[in-house]
Amino acid sequence: MPRQTLPTSLSGIIADYLAGLAAEAGLARNSIAAYKRDLNRCGLFLAERGCSDWRDITTELIIDLIAANRLDGLAAASQVRLISTLRGFLKWHRAEHGFSGRDPLRTIGKIHLWKKLPQVLNPEEAMSLLNAPQTEHWIGLRDRALLALLYGGGLRVSEAIDLKVGDINLNLAGDNRPGIMRVSGKGRKERLVPIGGIAAQRVHEWIEERSKKFVTPEPNLLLSKSARALDRHFAYRTVKKYATQVDLTQSIHPHILRHSCATHLLLGGGDLRSVQEFLGHADLRTTEHYTHVEVGELQSLHRMHHPRA
Repeated sequence: MPRQTLPTSLSGIIADYLAGLAAEAGLARNSIAAYKRDLNRCGLFLAERGCSDWRDITTELIIDLIAANRLDGLAAASQVRLISTLRGFLKWHRAEHGFSGRDPLRTIGKIHLWKKLPQVLNPEEAMSLLNAPQTEHWIGLRDRALLALLYGGGLRVSEAIDLKVGDINLNLAGDNRPGIMRVSGKGRKERLVPIGGIAAQRVHEWIEERSKKFVTPEPNLLLSKSARALDRHFAYRTVKKYATQVDLTQSIHPHILRHSCATHLLLGGGDLRSVQEFLGHADLRTTEHYTHVEVGELQSLHRMHHPRA
């Protein structure tokens, strides 16, 4: 008969973690409940195998957990969410309780769990699209910046076209710290979004070109030929144009770049809560839609959480 109750040595740590999330991150009740379900599922699995301490968890046990979940018919999205939740929890546990040793999830991405669904670009396709605009002309520099914001920043198209020059603080000092964008999302709710690497460089190049090309009071970052803010339809046409140029056969629209950004963050080891905050989702269940992905060969795909950010 499977164990139904967690030992306090496991459940107490979960309670501490969830209390911290509720107090510090201000997550919605539904999000906290989802984390609790996932961690309880992991904890019960460990307890059934004689483990009474989270420090006892090993890569082999996690592999067994994944296999057991598959046999139980756990949906692919739920599998990814569970592993992402466990990743964030163990990271907190290691920092909070100061124990060392190999991260049991470090190589877990090498296990092929489920099929990739359509409407997600792989990193090579994403980079091909981002490199499509020709930069000999200012329009190409602008369009490269737009694509970089959608993929490297994971912005909604409305967020990208509403972004103001004054909302961006790029860090190009070479100390590996990302810059920051102040983004106004749904409901005019503001969030801070990191931007670094290639994305930051392309936005910087456009800002420099923009200052040469336009003398305008228009505060928006991305401008049309008439020095007006771009609209959504223009952004959609722009993405489709470059997708056609690089022979991407699926129907491409701006939200696929945001979807791909979220997917690649999760593939690269980002925990679900961090991705939720990055994307500006009020509810964790929205972020879960981005977990219908293939998780194979994690480390070989990504050196860091996001390959092009």
